[in-house]
Amino acid sequence: MMRIVAVGPDPAVGGAPAIVNRITSVLKAIESVREGEYNYRITIRGKDELALLGDEFNSLTSRLHETEEIRRRFVADASHELKTPLASIRLLTDSILQNEHMDMPTVREFIADIGSEAERLSRITAKLMTLTRLDSKLSKEHSSVDMRHVVNQSLRMLRPLAKSNSVTLHADLQTGCVVDALEDDLHHVVFNLVENAIKYNRPGGDVFIRLTCS
Repeated sequence: MMRIVAVGPDPAVGGAPAIVNRITSVLKAIESVREGEYNYRITIRGKDELALLGDEFNSLTSRLHETEEIRRRFVADASHELKTPLASIRLLTDSILQNEHMDMPTVREFIADIGSEAERLSRITAKLMTLTRLDSKLSKEHSSVDMRHVVNQSLRMLRPLAKSNSVTLHADLQTGCVVDALEDDLHHVVFNLVENAIKYNRPGGDVFIRLTCS
C-alpha cells in the first residue's frame, strides 16, 4: 500500500513557519523510508527547491521500492531453485551408498553428475551474491539449450528414485529441439515435473516423457 503525504501551504503564503513545517515533513518522510517504508511519497506544493527535493525524494523511494521487490522475488525463486540440485545430489549419493555392487562406470557417471549439480549450486549462489548491490538488476544470460540433453540429464538423476518407487520411466525424445533460455531454469522445471510424477505415482506405475519440436 502506498502512503502519500501532501506538504503545504504554498511558501509564498505561509512565510518562514510554513517553510519550517515543510522541512520537518521532509525529514519525517526520510525517517520513514530509513525504517523501510519504501512506499512513502510526499507532495510538496510550490516551485522552489523544496518542491524539487520532494520530486527527487519520490524518485528515490520508487527506485528503492522496485529494488526491494526484485530482491524479494529473487530470494524466493533462488530458495526454490536450490532444492533441485540438493535433491539431485541426495538421490545420487544415496544410490551410490545403498548399492554395494554398483559397477565403476556407473559410479563415475553419478559422481560426474554430482559435480554438475555442485556447479549449479555455485551458479545459484553467485546470483544470490548480486543482492549485495543496491542497483541489482539480476541480469540473466540466455543461451541455445538442447532440450534433449536437459531431459536426459534429469532422467539419469531420477532413475534411482524411480527404481526405489517401482516406477518405470519411458522417454521419447526428438533430436534438434533447441530453445533460447537459461539451462538451469529448464533443468529445474523438467526435474521437478518428472520427480513429482514419480513420487505421486503408484507402485508399478509408469511415467512417459515425450519431447517434440514444432
